[in-house]
Amino acid sequence: MKRKLAVLTAAMAALAMAGCGASQETATTTAETKDNQAAGDTSAEESSSGAEDGSEVSGSVMLYTSSSDDYMTDIASMFQEKYPNISFEYYRSGTEEVVSKIMTEEKSSGVQCDVIMLADTPTFEMLKENGLLMQYDYPEIDQMYEDFVDPEHMYYGTAVGSTGIIYNTDMVTEAPASLTVFTDPANKGNCVMPSPLYSGTAAYNLGVYTRMEDLGWDFYQDMKDNEMQVVNGNGGVIDAVANGEKAYGMVLDTDSYVAINNGSPIAFVYPEEGCSSICDPIALVNGTENEEAAKIFMDFMLSKEVREFAAENYFKTAPRKDVEPVAGMPSIAERKILSSDPKELYATKEDDKAKFDQMYNQ
Repeated sequence: MKRKLAVLTAAMAALAMAGCGASQETATTTAETKDNQAAGDTSAEESSSGAEDGSEVSGSVMLYTSSSDDYMTDIASMFQEKYPNISFEYYRSGTEEVVSKIMTEEKSSGVQCDVIMLADTPTFEMLKENGLLMQYDYPEIDQMYEDFVDPEHMYYGTAVGSTGIIYNTDMVTEAPASLTVFTDPANKGNCVMPSPLYSGTAAYNLGVYTRMEDLGWDFYQDMKDNEMQVVNGNGGVIDAVANGEKAYGMVLDTDSYVAINNGSPIAFVYPEEGCSSICDPIALVNGTENEEAAKIFMDFMLSKEVREFAAENYFKTAPRKDVEPVAGMPSIAERKILSSDPKELYATKEDDKAKFDQMYNQ
């Protein structure tokens, strides 16, 4: 399927595509306001703020995110057209670096964003425990799968991404079926994965895989012994496999399908062990001074309109019941999703990362 281009313009410098933590560099981008639309052009959906459709609300929204720049460029353009009186700005980096920024700000002048959208639920459990999130009852919660909604309504999943295996189709003739491809001596020095010390997705995978009886910490030790290369994020994994530097990679399906759609010589496999799956949660920052505009942005990101756009253009599976996945991708119900209690994963996350760091870097 040919990726549709956003039809709107925005005053942004388009940076290289990065998955969750695909680049070591951070970027701050501001979308300029489009020419005002006619009053009747916007939809009449009622936002939680009490405005009829929010189009007349003015203000600003600052988002901290780990989503890719090209995705955020499109999102910013769509949001600015629909809400021309709300200025929108975002800061992006890998999940772990964004969290570090948030916690540093909290200890000094206070968190400087209004909305947070990162990779994994354990991160949001930490933010919730630290009192940084605002409770919010999303108006269309009945359209969302329960598994991707925080029971306390502090955060909501925006897109389900499952980790699997990519391989270079010019180098590999038989598709792998299992995660054991990364520990097979025949593939020694020919595999790559993202670092849990940078990527929230990889940190989540670490927590899930090490709790599985048939994988555990032995799986990570075996990958290290097999000379697994570790790079910062999903984008680095895709680049290494697509360029033929490595034959196999551990990476998200969403980023992989975007690359495949753009002509990269790779293919994606959902492993037979099951899928470690994140949901890119979004939440309001407790105490934001831009609450009305922030709620409008959150409603916008969770809406059917935006979830359909993300599915069709970025292969992001929606956690909504009324949005179908892109043809060729399994639905949420069809996936064997591996899950762990996010509170448990949060409680051990730093210890898990420290153990990984010692295993791979010392």
